[in-house]
Amino acid sequence: MRLTWKSAADVGILLALVLAGFGLWALHARAWGLGTRSPVLNYDTAQYAVAARELAEHGRLATRFALPVELARHAVPPWPLAAVQPGLVLTEAAIFRLVPRIVHIGDLFTFYLQVAHQREWLTLLVPFFCYLMLGAALALITARLLARHAPSVGPGGQRLAALTVGLAFLLDAEAQHFAVGGYPELPFTLGLAGAFAALVSGRAAPQRPFLFGLLLGVTGSFRASGLWLAPVLALAAAILTPGRRPRVILLTLLGFALPLAPWWYYKWRAFGSPAWDLSSLILWEGVQGRTWFSLFNLPETPVLPRGMEAAGLLAAKIGRRLPGLLMAVATGPRALWTGALVLWLATCRPPRPLAVAAGAVLAANAMALLAAAASIPWRQFLFPTRVLLEAAGMLALWGLLARAPVPAIGPRLAGVLKVGVAALAIVWGATQTLRGTEEARRTSTERGVPSVLTLRDLGHRLRQRVPENEVVMSNLGPMLSWYSGRSVVHLAQTPADLAACRRRLEFRHVLVVFRDVEAVWPGWEDVFLRPDEATRYPEWNVVRVIHWRQYDGFRIVWLELGPPEPTLARARSAAPAAADRGGG
Repeated sequence: MRLTWKSAADVGILLALVLAGFGLWALHARAWGLGTRSPVLNYDTAQYAVAARELAEHGRLATRFALPVELARHAVPPWPLAAVQPGLVLTEAAIFRLVPRIVHIGDLFTFYLQVAHQREWLTLLVPFFCYLMLGAALALITARLLARHAPSVGPGGQRLAALTVGLAFLLDAEAQHFAVGGYPELPFTLGLAGAFAALVSGRAAPQRPFLFGLLLGVTGSFRASGLWLAPVLALAAAILTPGRRPRVILLTLLGFALPLAPWWYYKWRAFGSPAWDLSSLILWEGVQGRTWFSLFNLPETPVLPRGMEAAGLLAAKIGRRLPGLLMAVATGPRALWTGALVLWLATCRPPRPLAVAAGAVLAANAMALLAAAASIPWRQFLFPTRVLLEAAGMLALWGLLARAPVPAIGPRLAGVLKVGVAALAIVWGATQTLRGTEEARRTSTERGVPSVLTLRDLGHRLRQRVPENEVVMSNLGPMLSWYSGRSVVHLAQTPADLAACRRRLEFRHVLVVFRDVEAVWPGWEDVFLRPDEATRYPEWNVVRVIHWRQYDGFRIVWLELGPPEPTLARARSAAPAAADRGGG
C-alpha cells in the first residue's frame, strides 16, 4: 500500500512535527536569552544582515564591514563581499524590502520597524522556516521511501518511521541553534535534502538533470561547500543513467553554474578571480604559527606557502585534526547510524537509486570531514551532511533488521528492535536538546558578546559623535555596524598596527569592548587594563580616551586618534608638486 499523506493521521503527523519544532525553537531561544542577553545577530550572522541591508537600501552588493586584510585590496567603503555567500544576502535583502519600516494597522495602532534592532528579527525568518520544513521534509521522504521500497512495513510502520526521523532532526540541538540565528546552514541543508531526494526518486536523471543542477546551484549559493559537493552529486546522477552519463554530467553542471554565474562574475570584477574567497585563508590557520589574527587582522595580504610545500603542510594539518573530528561525529548513536549504512550498502544489494544515494551521502560526509580538518575543526561545518547521514543510517538499520534471518531473532524480537531504534533516536535527541538548552543558558551569560542594550547604547553614541561617512574600528565588527549604521573595520591585531591600517584607510575612533581581561586579544591587554596610559605611546597616536563599564559587565574603551602620520605615497606626490611650484 502506498502512503499518500492525505489522510487525517498523515496530516496530524506533519502538524505534530511543526508544533514540536516551534516549541523546541522557542525553548532554545528562551534559554539563549534571544533579544535580551544575546543579540539576534552575532559576528557571523551580522555580516549577512549588514550586506543584506546595504543591498535592500542602496541596491548594491556591498557591505559596511571589513576585516583589516581587506584594506589591502579595497580601502574605501562600502567594501565588496569577500567573506559571505550570496544566497542568504539576497534572501534577507528581499525580506527587508518586502517588510516596510512602518506598518499602519487601522487608525489605532502603528508598528514601528525603523530602528535597526527591531528589523534584525527578520533575519530569523529563513532559518526558522527551513528548520520546520526540514523536519517535515525528512518525514515525508522517509514515508515515501518505505512505501515504495518496503511496502510490507505497512502504513503504521511507515508513519512511525517518518515521525521518528523528522522528530530526531528537530531534537538536534545544533539544528535548534542554527534556527535561532541568521545562519546559512539550514537553507543549505534543505537544498541538499531535496537533491538527495531527487537522486533516490530517480527524478535527478535521466529526466531532469538540468533542473537538478539548478537546485544544486541555488543550494550552493548559501555555502561555498556546494562547489565541491556539486560534482559528487552530478556523478551520482550520471551513474543512474547508463549510456547517457556525459550528457547528464554536462547538463547538471551547466544548471549548477547558471545561478552562480553572476556571483562568479561579481567576484572576478571585484577581486580579479571568480574563485577568490577570503575564507580560503583559514586553511592556513594553525600552520607555521599563523593564527586567525595574523591572517585577517593585518592590512596586508599574507604570504602563504605554495606548491608541494603547501600540500605537505595542509596534509599534516589534516592529519592532526581529523581524529578529533571523527570522535565528534561518532558520539552517541551516530557511529551506529554510519556503520549501519555502510553494512546495509555492502550486504543488502539495495536498488540502484538507493545505493547511489547512500554512497553519495557517505562521500559527502567524508569530504566534509576533510574540509573541516583543513580549515577549522568546527562541528558546524559537518552539520549539513551529518544530518542526512543520520537519517539515512536510521533507515539502513531498520532495513538490516528487516532482512535479519527470522529463526535467528524471531519476528517479535525483530519488532522490538525496530521500536528500540526509534526509541534510541528520540531519547538521544531529547538528551541533546536538554544539554543544548543548558549550554545555551550558561553560554549566554559568559560569551564575549554584549547584551542588546549595550549594543543599542553604543550605536546611539556613535550616531551622535561620529559622522555617517566616517569609519570606526572595533572588535564588535559587523554587530556594531548593524546597530550604529556606520562603516566598521575589525580591530587590528595590536595597537601598534593601527598606523598601518590608517595608511590604507583613515579613521579616528577605535572601540575596544570586552567583559574581562581574560577575553582580551593578545596585545590589547594594556589598553584594556590601563586605558588612561594609552596616550603615553607615541606610536599609537592616541589623543583622547574614554572608558566606562556597562550594566552587563562589559567594559568599553573608546580611543580617539590624532591626525595620521604622512605616508610615503603622500610624500612622493608632494615632491613633484613642490618642484612644479618652484618653476622646475
